[in-house]
Amino acid sequence: ELKIFMTADNAVRVERRFRELFDKNPNITIEEVKTNLEMRDYIDSNREVSPLKKARDAVVLDNTNISEVDQLKLALKWVKEKLKG
Repeated sequence: ELKIFMTADNAVRVERRFRELFDKNPNITIEEVKTNLEMRDYIDSNREVSPLKKARDAVVLDNTNISEVDQLKLALKWVKEKLKG
């Protein structure tokens, strides 16, 4: 079993989400996206049932500066290492 906790710098997450939402709504502002993301993070990490948090035995994949392809390659590398045990 391999647990991966994905994370990224908040500024990068805001920019990524802004680009995604801007295509659907060109009137959205970066500040709105930032506020929404911060609120969602707070709710997710503070909910009573199953709050979002890193498991003790999870490895952290910080994808701030890596592509989706590189994320997959890294995760597969970890899987192979885990299988070798």
